[in-house]
Amino acid sequence: MSATRMPFSIFARRLPFALLAAGLLLCALASCATVPQRSPSEWLGALPEDATLYASFAVAGSTDLVKKALKDAGPGSQDIATLVDMTKRLVCSVTIEKGKPAQFSVLAQGGYPAGIISGRLAGNKDWRQATGPSGRYFEWQKVGIQVSVPNGSLLLASNGAIDSLLGRWGAPIPLTIPPDVAQDMKTADLVLYMPELPGNLAESAAQKGMRVPIQEVWMDAVKGKGGYDISGTANTGSEQEAKLLTLVLRLGIVAWMKSENVQNTAEILKSIKLSPSGVQVKLTGLHFSQDQIIPMFLSLVKNLSPAPPPPAAAPEAE
Repeated sequence: MSATRMPFSIFARRLPFALLAAGLLLCALASCATVPQRSPSEWLGALPEDATLYASFAVAGSTDLVKKALKDAGPGSQDIATLVDMTKRLVCSVTIEKGKPAQFSVLAQGGYPAGIISGRLAGNKDWRQATGPSGRYFEWQKVGIQVSVPNGSLLLASNGAIDSLLGRWGAPIPLTIPPDVAQDMKTADLVLYMPELPGNLAESAAQKGMRVPIQEVWMDAVKGKGGYDISGTANTGSEQEAKLLTLVLRLGIVAWMKSENVQNTAEILKSIKLSPSGVQVKLTGLHFSQDQIIPMFLSLVKNLSPAPPPPAAAPEAE
């Protein structure tokens, strides 16, 4: 038999496999073509534009950390935990309004076989399938978490705003953020960004006779040996405000550590460097272990949430 010719019978048997391989390749190429390559900061444009907090998190290398945070969330969380292995990066937002529960929205990037995911969720009685104006999604009825896989490379999740995500992921609306934040989101493992100081913190400071001159603030976490190295930046309106904010933050960090019962506070404070730099205030030298980073994030969201109104006073008897 010639080395360059193949008997027709063998060719005929291999043809279906060749067509299947070609089909899979075309599907993969088509899938890639429908999802533009965007930076994390560009994907933020698919999230609500008036959020209190935005975050970008590189999941690769931190899957155990994410699964640990989901461990105690309930039986339905196991379905979410299985998606973590498929995820490379998350961008998300948290919106906090007075008198309302916190609302979150998530856009996850990775590899999501829609058929497998849909089959798994459809087979779980805790999840139901629904259709909104912008597309189909699944909802974990017990806690109101909504999940959709509009494309094999993207997964969307929210606790009430899934239709908005479905309507915006294809053409995100540019979100104006400082260039430093956009760059940090490309390199850091975790970035938390607040466009402005939440009203709850501003009100709390005002009640104590202080004005916190923060225009916007962000924190970066870079994974290192035994945990995460934290740095932060806050923008103000002037050098004088930056110096004032430095003093306020020093007191605030100590108060926060005491409220969270952080161990070895004195040692931690020795390593922290907090100083003004022009109209900015820079924080470096803060370190959190892997067990501390998720509670730190949850504590931050809790502290941003408006305090419940005091109970109404009972009417005085006539």
